[in-house]
Amino acid sequence: MLRALTLACGLLALPAHAETSNLTIGGDRYLAGASVSFGGPAVTDLFMAGNRVEVASPVGGSAHLAGRRVTIDAAVAGDLFAAGYSVTATATIGGDASVTGYELVLADVTGNLRAAGSEVSVAAVGGYALITGADITLQGVIAGDAVLVADDIIFGPEARVTGALTIYAEDPASVTVPETVAPATRVRIEQASQYDGNEWSDRMPVQVPVWRIVTGFLTGVLISGLIAAMVIAIAPQAVQNWRMLALAHPGRAIWSGFLVTSALAGSGFVLMLTLVGVFLLPVMLALTVMAIFAGYALGSYVLGVALWLGAGRSMPAGLPGKFALACLGAFLAGLAWLVPIAGWFFVLGLTMLGIGTLAAFALPGGWLLRREGAQS
Repeated sequence: MLRALTLACGLLALPAHAETSNLTIGGDRYLAGASVSFGGPAVTDLFMAGNRVEVASPVGGSAHLAGRRVTIDAAVAGDLFAAGYSVTATATIGGDASVTGYELVLADVTGNLRAAGSEVSVAAVGGYALITGADITLQGVIAGDAVLVADDIIFGPEARVTGALTIYAEDPASVTVPETVAPATRVRIEQASQYDGNEWSDRMPVQVPVWRIVTGFLTGVLISGLIAAMVIAIAPQAVQNWRMLALAHPGRAIWSGFLVTSALAGSGFVLMLTLVGVFLLPVMLALTVMAIFAGYALGSYVLGVALWLGAGRSMPAGLPGKFALACLGAFLAGLAWLVPIAGWFFVLGLTMLGIGTLAAFALPGGWLLRREGAQS
């Protein structure tokens, strides 16, 4: 969730009209667009989202990638988090790799591998490997334990598992593991229905230091506050109008946001029916995602302001004070995610509040939420 929040906050700052947009802040790089490629300069962590996503230059830290086709042709020193229809990593991943998609091809993972897909091909893994898929191909050495959940498994000539090999298959009798891969004493083949993901997650936990979780959370809060401060500095009157309207009619703003989000998301299915309009589907999906990001950021800022004013304090006149309120709202919104069920609905309401408010100024006056209803 924290990585998703950081990515959302970063992408929010990118201009909506640009074909490819980017933001560099604190050594991290954010890229979004229809087709995006990272070619340098050096960065710590990389965040990318688009239809086609390509990493062509080395990444000093972790890479967070999402797209239809994701390609990693340069080394990633840290961890890899990737999702897409096709994910191909031809370069070395220095840390752990968590990958999901339909077609997955991974060449060299120094740490642990967690992969879920339909067609999965894996070469070298320095740690353990937990792989689920319809067809799995092992081409190289897995240095640790391996757990494979698959309908069909192919072992290449160089395939070898140094640790224990556990296979879950629909027909265990049809699975044959060559001695060159692992001796029979280290191989266990079970019925697929016996697979318990929780059991293996306990045996092979993902070690995440507490300091890293806290740092990531606070970084997300700080980035959200900085983005709000940037927007306020560029368009102070517009932000003031958004804030006053949201505080004047929060219920109507939330309802308006629900209608706008429904219209944006539903339009994608209508466009698919027209055949010709299917080419506009990625645009509508991108607009929907950007609206959600923008709504969440604005809703968090309004939350901070509402609590401050509710405590009987006056609205800060300077940019530092408003930056602090934006951070306060982002901090509380982030904490709300930790509350089961109720927290989700609370954050959803904040997002709809922001979307509805922005829509009141983007659409012709009076369509959903009357702008003149806000009081100074």
